Amino acid sequence: MAKKYRIKDIAALAGVSVGTVDRVIHNRGDVSSDSRIKIEKVLAEINYSHGQHTAVPENAKQIKLLMILPQHTDGDYWALIEKGIGDAIRDFTNIKLKIKFLYYDQFDLYSCRKIFNEALAYKSDAVIIGPSFYDETVLFASQLFMKNIPYVFVDAAVNNTKPLAFFAPHSFQTGVVQARLLTTILEHGKDIALFQAKRIGDEASIPSLSRSYGFISYLKDNFPDINVFSAQYDNADKKQSWYLLDQFFQEHTNIGGAAVFNTRAYVISEYLKMHQMNHVKLIGYGTDKKNIDDLKEGYISFIISERPHHQGYRAVRTILEYLLSNKVTNVENYTPIDILIKETIDFYAV
Repeated sequence: MAKKYRIKDIAALAGVSVGTVDRVIHNRGDVSSDSRIKIEKVLAEINYSHGQHTAVPENAKQIKLLMILPQHTDGDYWALIEKGIGDAIRDFTNIKLKIKFLYYDQFDLYSCRKIFNEALAYKSDAVIIGPSFYDETVLFASQLFMKNIPYVFVDAAVNNTKPLAFFAPHSFQTGVVQARLLTTILEHGKDIALFQAKRIGDEASIPSLSRSYGFISYLKDNFPDINVFSAQYDNADKKQSWYLLDQFFQEHTNIGGAAVFNTRAYVISEYLKMHQMNHVKLIGYGTDKKNIDDLKEGYISFIISERPHHQGYRAVRTILEYLLSNKVTNVENYTPIDILIKETIDFYAV
């Protein structure tokens, strides 16, 4: 028979107070991000079911949750957000839930628009959104608002919307961190390349744009003499991507540092590896296996991890506790980031 864990047992395992565990389990009061993460990690490890302590009306109807995320593969950033969503859903085992996932191409505005239109035809009680395109997201969010359907963002906050909450790193500040890290290892007198993925119908995603502003802002304030150049790669077509990279590096021979504002740093590091360009210091996001492998080989210098599982988990809990108990959390929930290097990556738990 599985062991029954008391709150004091969980507190001892997490290294926090009993009161802190109680506040996390019952969503009462503020808890620091570090303490919450420790507790939620223990809860996941012991397969603790939050549902056993969730008051559910006897006549509670089935709750329909709609999740709208970018398309992804196993182990990448969005897969980890989806895993967090799934783990949170399993914690509410005594609730009648119907879950539907819709996926769009984050590099194609028209794919996003199509999925948002499809989502509006689905009768959901609440929606979790992983946003990419600003105008489409603002329009979709306004339509949900008009229908009185609560929604939560993961990965990015979106201006001019009214979500129940968002769970995401502070994109501008992560861009600042990215620039600060890169300039610590950039050879004096070298230039920096900022890589953006080609997108159909738009130039940059919501978080990527904000990160780039943070990056440039830091350089302007601290290293105004560093030359910065914009560059593109094609996420869908490797041949075209390498053609673009060939053209860029032939025209810009003084590049010593590079930044990617999404989780596709491996696209650039693969090119650097094939051309033995280990003098170019690269920094990106996400614990995709390809990123990790190239971090270990030295073709990526830093990876910023944004705790995607934590974002997905908190988003679901917030929505369900609101629908079931009318509990309202803070709208702004900026999540921590982790800075990963090759010397410590083997000890990092996503």
